[in-house]
Amino acid sequence: MKTTDIKNINELLDAIGRFRKSAIYKFRGQSDKEWKLLPKAGRPPFRDRDDKELFNQWKRRAIAYLKRENYDEWELLAIAQHSGVPTRLLDWTHNPLIATFFACMDNFDMDGALFVYKPEGFIDMKSSKPFSLSDGKVKFFQPIASNDRIMNQFGYFSIHTKPTIELDENTGNSTLEKIVIPNTIKKEIVFTLHQYGINNLTIFPDLEGLSKHLTWFYTNYEYWDGTVQ
Repeated sequence: MKTTDIKNINELLDAIGRFRKSAIYKFRGQSDKEWKLLPKAGRPPFRDRDDKELFNQWKRRAIAYLKRENYDEWELLAIAQHSGVPTRLLDWTHNPLIATFFACMDNFDMDGALFVYKPEGFIDMKSSKPFSLSDGKVKFFQPIASNDRIMNQFGYFSIHTKPTIELDENTGNSTLEKIVIPNTIKKEIVFTLHQYGINNLTIFPDLEGLSKHLTWFYTNYEYWDGTVQ
C-alpha cells in the first residue's frame, strides 16, 4: 500500500487534489493510523459473535422506530450501521474533506490516516443480498439515502463478506493508498474544516450532531477571538 506522510494542511490538500479529476475514488478517515480497515463486527468483542443474528435481532425491534415498513435488507443494514450496530459494513465517503474530519476529530495524541481507494465496481443490490456474499473479498455499494446522515456524508460502504477480513491488497486491489496526518496538526485541520462547512452539525444533521457541534464549539471558545484577519 502506498503511504504518504504530510506535514501541514497545504500538503494534505495537495495530496487530496490528485484525486479530484475522478469521481470513482472513495475516502475513509481513521483517527489512529494503526487501525486496520476492518468493520466493527470484525473487531473485539464482536468478532466471535454472529453478526447476522445480531442484525436480525435489531431488525425485529427496529421496525417500531422506522419511518416506513418496506426497507430492503441493504437499506436496513445501512441504517443499522449508522445507528451504531456492529455490522460487516465500513463507512466510506465520496467527499475527502468529510473523511479528513473523521481522521482528525478524535485521538489527538495519535497520528490519523486518510485512506483512498478506487473500487473496481459496485454491487448490484437488486440481484444479491448482504449475507449471501461469502467469497472472502471486500466489495463496495452505494446505499440509498435512507437517512439524513448517509445523504449528508455522501456515504458509500464497503461490505466485508467475512467481517474479520480487512481491506488490503489481498482482499481489494492495488489502488489503496494511505495519507498519514500527524497529530500535531489535527486540531488546526478541524478548525479549517469547520470554516469550510465540515463539522458535526453538517455531518450529523440531527440532535446528536447539534449537541456534539455546540460542545466542540464551546470547548474551544478561547480559539475564537472575535476579529477578522
